[in-house]
Amino acid sequence: MPGSVPPPPPLVTSALAMGLEAFVAVRAAVGAGVADARASFELTLGSPSPDWGFAVLAGVEPLVDALERLRMKVDELDWLDSVGAIDPPTRRRLADLRFACDVDAAPEGSVVFPGEAVVVVEGPFWQAQLVGGLAMAAIGEATAVATRFARLSIASGGAELVEDGSTTAYRLGGTPSLARAAYVGGAGATTSALAGRRYGIPVTAVQPVRFDLAAGDADRAARAWLAAAPEGCVLRVEPTTARGVLPRLARAVRDRARTAGVRWDPRRVALELAAGDRLGLAREASRAFAGEGLASPPLLVSGQVDERMLLELRAEGAPVQAFAVRAGAVPGVDAGARYDLVAIEDSAVWSPRMRPGADLASSGDPGRKLLVRYTDAGGHPVADVAHSTNERFVRAQGGRFIDRETGLEAKLSASASAPLRAAAMRAGKRAAPSEPAAALRERAKAAVQALGEEHRRIASPARYRVGVSLQLAALKTELLARAGGAA
Repeated sequence: MPGSVPPPPPLVTSALAMGLEAFVAVRAAVGAGVADARASFELTLGSPSPDWGFAVLAGVEPLVDALERLRMKVDELDWLDSVGAIDPPTRRRLADLRFACDVDAAPEGSVVFPGEAVVVVEGPFWQAQLVGGLAMAAIGEATAVATRFARLSIASGGAELVEDGSTTAYRLGGTPSLARAAYVGGAGATTSALAGRRYGIPVTAVQPVRFDLAAGDADRAARAWLAAAPEGCVLRVEPTTARGVLPRLARAVRDRARTAGVRWDPRRVALELAAGDRLGLAREASRAFAGEGLASPPLLVSGQVDERMLLELRAEGAPVQAFAVRAGAVPGVDAGARYDLVAIEDSAVWSPRMRPGADLASSGDPGRKLLVRYTDAGGHPVADVAHSTNERFVRAQGGRFIDRETGLEAKLSASASAPLRAAAMRAGKRAAPSEPAAALRERAKAAVQALGEEHRRIASPARYRVGVSLQLAALKTELLARAGGAA
């Protein structure tokens, strides 16, 4: 069980994780005379899949924590020096590094959409560009994981989701931040002890693969596991021996219930169905437990779990209460995170910058901006519109904007509007207290539920409207023309 006071979030293991080019760019910025100019960078997310109609933003708190703690170690500076990435003036600058930028972000757990800036970093150019890779890594992957679990939650019809892959993802010790993202998105528990302790996420223990081989047989393995594991553990059913083993597992649970006393609840022991005919095995498990006078066990399906499997099992009426899903790189999905310079101070005046594309839609949005969400009378989001900071919000009812994807003028029919981003850091310090993961999970659940059904669909969702104000569109057109592009 988590303690009353969670320990601090994990430290970034090394500043070198930001990439060699980030440090070379600091040196180059000093040489170009722009290192200390105030700059504004925006992080946007792409469209990972045509079937993903929305995204659940995650990773903001781990990013804020990493930026607060960002420091350079002497041995890291020595190595950068040895490969020629920095010179003495750059080394002195990095040795004294204390992140001093402002960061604005959409609240973690919010629903966001492709093409809009979900995080803004403003401060000295050399610092704001230095942390770009860190920001993309923190937000892009966590958001993909949170969104996947939100979609699986919809497809499962409310079944329990257990995150069980973060402990083996990518590096020694696993990545508890992915377990946290999965929980924000909709997972109800994790197998990561580190994530459970740090973030207060409910934990469960899943019997290791082929533990029966070590114990000698499935019956001995089950009894040893039930005696050792905390209440609410998971017994694994090996697919190749499932039908013969299920009656023995039921007897092991019955015997454990008789000897453990009234405080041990056999109804909290789940069976993991990792492969094979899961529907048939689910029914056989229910019969086996009924034969021992026990209620049907909670059944946890694992393996290649995706939205399609969940929908099919629901349609077939399978008595499955939970699914184990690996948190990590989502197959076939690229979050498409971008980190672009949108403005820089020139002679004490903000000057817009734009990443040019082939046309208006594929080009970045220049200048410092506010992102505004418009909602109808029921609180359902209807459109997000980016505005230049020096203009009024587009009117909620009847106001016009440019649809980013089509490039065409569109009309708003909404009841209210409010900025989507809020202050996350000011001068390198967090601007608001850290929120518990459980609160973020509830925010994400409410945000997804507030979407129209057409945007929540698992397949072929309707496109949510994301656009720019007429003033901002005119600025984009002007800058694109200057760059020699086709407006």
